[in-house]
Amino acid sequence: MPLLMVFIAMVFLFPASQSHAEDTSLVTLLRAQAFNKMFDGFDYYHVRIERDVTNTNGEHEVTAVASGKFLDQTRRVTARFRVVGETVVGGQVLNEQGLPPCLLSVQPREESL
Repeated sequence: MPLLMVFIAMVFLFPASQSHAEDTSLVTLLRAQAFNKMFDGFDYYHVRIERDVTNTNGEHEVTAVASGKFLDQTRRVTARFRVVGETVVGGQVLNEQGLPPCLLSVQPREESL
């Protein structure tokens, strides 16, 4: 009887642990290949996977929300990514709130004397 209880517990707990591990690796991947650029210079930011669908060919369609704080301003971005293996091959911002992206406005000036 105790063996049956252990087996039942493993069946229900193991998929949850695997899913959490997959989410952790996806978060790491999305941070490295997408969100670090968007949140460069922020005090901190957090990434949460909202949806992860694996297609029959092994590609993932991932919807993630990243939110961060810079001084007293916050930024929240919802984006959908296409992930193949360990590479983000495409993405689209679905919703963005808060600070706009920073654009470099400094350009070399050419003046004639």
